Amino acid sequence: MSLYNNVAQSLSRGGLTGSVIGSASSITNSIGQRAASMMGNGELAKAIGSIGAATGRNVVINQINKHVPITARRGLNVGAGVVGDIMRGDVNAAGLRILDSGLLNKLLPGMSAAASQAMYWSRPSPLFGGITPTEALRIFETMQSTRLSKKNLFLIEASSRLMGDWVSPWLNMFATEIEYAPYIVGSDKHRTGGSTIDSVRTSDPVEMRISTMDDQFGTIKKWYELHHSSAVAQDGTVGLPSMYAIKFNIIHSFVTRESTLYGAYESIGWFRPSNLEISLSRREDAMAEVQMTFSQIDTFIKA
Repeated sequence: MSLYNNVAQSLSRGGLTGSVIGSASSITNSIGQRAASMMGNGELAKAIGSIGAATGRNVVINQINKHVPITARRGLNVGAGVVGDIMRGDVNAAGLRILDSGLLNKLLPGMSAAASQAMYWSRPSPLFGGITPTEALRIFETMQSTRLSKKNLFLIEASSRLMGDWVSPWLNMFATEIEYAPYIVGSDKHRTGGSTIDSVRTSDPVEMRISTMDDQFGTIKKWYELHHSSAVAQDGTVGLPSMYAIKFNIIHSFVTRESTLYGAYESIGWFRPSNLEISLSRREDAMAEVQMTFSQIDTFIKA
């Protein structure tokens, strides 16, 4: 198999002409070394042997150039390279070699340009991170056809038994930011020898924080205050969850219910008022914002 592989590699790299010249060079070098040995291996003997070997190679090259036209030599080299590629089992390289040679231009005009394009699109390039332009184009088309979610597009819907859902348009219009972790899992870690075992314990309640502006009449602040009073009255009594519970529905990537596509991501849950923060300052002329915090009610209850 080593001889087979050497022949295939020689044909693939140097072509038939290159293989003939290489063989002739090997023969003339061997003759030159023997001649130098017969003359005592001195400096003069080696120089004469080298001149003889170079002369022999030139004779072979001149005879090839004289009797074999350049077009025929190119065809022979391509053919030998194709044979070498096929002997190595690389059929794709053989096909690209034929296309790139330009020998098919007479049969199919423009095939050399097609070969250049084929080699460009199928060859990995550092410019594209080591992948082929074909793969890069596929990734680009996938990203181009995907509509990414934007953080400034969301829809808030809020309703309660106490005050209905009339506040939803106002809250959705005035809200600037929402921060929450929809899934929180609590667990305990138990040490066993040199390992640690994770033991899931609970599904922790969600804390949702909404930053919003308000109108000059404090409509949203009053809405929050009424739900807070229903949860804990000033006389120290507490109300029923059915009175102060607020159902929130947060839709991502859409700003109206009419524009929402089927399958949009929604977070739905029951919450109660937890904390209201108000910041006022005379140092700046800006819109006043309030931060409302809500805590999830009974994680096993689904909205």
